[in-house]
Amino acid sequence: MLDALSVPPRLVLRALDDLNTLADGLRRLTERQGDIDDLLVAVNKLPQVERDLAQRVDELETQIGQLRGDIKPLHETIAALHAEIVNLRDKIPGI
Repeated sequence: MLDALSVPPRLVLRALDDLNTLADGLRRLTERQGDIDDLLVAVNKLPQVERDLAQRVDELETQIGQLRGDIKPLHETIAALHAEIVNLRDKIPGI
């Protein structure tokens, strides 16, 4: 076994510093256990969130399709009014 007095002080200081670094790392890991638990809960909820989101997207696609159906007659009416305005402009001189 090495005699404690034969070990240079720098090596002892470095060993203590390394030990402190290891202890600090361990302390950080245990502090973050709550973060890891929260992450696991979120990961477990992710499939349900994905299903809910997919359902909402499907509902929105359906509503957009219905809205397009509702807008089409309005578009046709506006186009007819525009054609009528153009026709009236042609008939009225000076406009």
